[in-house]
Amino acid sequence: MTRFARRELLKGSAALGLAAALPVRLHAQTTPTVQTLRSTSKSWLWAAEDYATARGFFAKAGVQVVSNASNRGTNVAALAGSGVDVVLGDPGEASRARSQGLAIRSIVSTVSKYASNVVIANGVLKRLGVTEASPEAQKITALKGLRLGTTGPGAAPDALFRWLAVQGKFDPNTDLRLVPIQGGGPGMLAGLQQGVIDGFCLSSPTSDLAVKDRDCGYLFNMALNPPAALKEYNYIIASASEAALADKNRREALVRYCMGVALALREMNAGKPEFRAWADQWFDGMPSDIAQRSFDINSKIFFKDPLPKEPLFNLNVSFLNAVQKTMNADPLPASLNFKTMYDSSVAQEALSRL
Repeated sequence: MTRFARRELLKGSAALGLAAALPVRLHAQTTPTVQTLRSTSKSWLWAAEDYATARGFFAKAGVQVVSNASNRGTNVAALAGSGVDVVLGDPGEASRARSQGLAIRSIVSTVSKYASNVVIANGVLKRLGVTEASPEAQKITALKGLRLGTTGPGAAPDALFRWLAVQGKFDPNTDLRLVPIQGGGPGMLAGLQQGVIDGFCLSSPTSDLAVKDRDCGYLFNMALNPPAALKEYNYIIASASEAALADKNRREALVRYCMGVALALREMNAGKPEFRAWADQWFDGMPSDIAQRSFDINSKIFFKDPLPKEPLFNLNVSFLNAVQKTMNADPLPASLNFKTMYDSSVAQEALSRL
């Protein structure tokens, strides 16, 4: 099966429908298959998984991984079905789902920066008198009244804009114009070209391409100059169902998946040329100057190992509660703590086998 072969099948489907559409796996096989789901096909946010596949680390761990893209901002509900083993995404989505009773646990952390970047049309930046180097408070204030592309309510770009508004002491519901854009990176770039939005929040390389080809500039490059409170942030995690974690064979497959991710993170942080060579091939078609800048920035956004960390979970909760308040939603319940959100034993066992 080729990677992302199901993308068109998944596009636009409800998360539960997604789960039903994927085939049932034989978990007791010697080399189990793990089906994973993320919102877009190619992004630095998913690089740990994609690099592990390309470099043979999953094969070395004894697992086959099939990556699927939904082109939707939120996907964790797919874990309620039987067709998806792992969902990659931000902790906000998983935390909300867990607090609402979805029987999932998060098992892996990969990205250590809130790596969805804020880019704004250069004409707007010039009119407002701000640049990427402006003081943080001035940059936040500049967002007032702008039409800002997100991947939809509840997704990470929407949450970042809401959190920034809270820091600036204004209301994201009345002082920002948050515009949901379908289609991932191409949709955001099209929205800029068509004048639907003044800017957007999304990960690299889409943000890099906007700066290169759509006359935009960074307001917040979240890998290099994030808001001070988000200097280190648990941004991309992998979650699985509690049913899978309770099943001996399916849990074993998840441990092997985590082993492959751990091997990838280890090499990605080691500065080896193989990582750059992979990135050049994976993001094929980018201009060389964009490819170089993209790698220089995004090669530094990954944890050294996939073991979840409690202090960063606490920061996630603080961030999410600020966002929840802007949506007239209850804060995350006190019952949602590090031990009820994460099953760290999967990563611990994986690391012990390396």
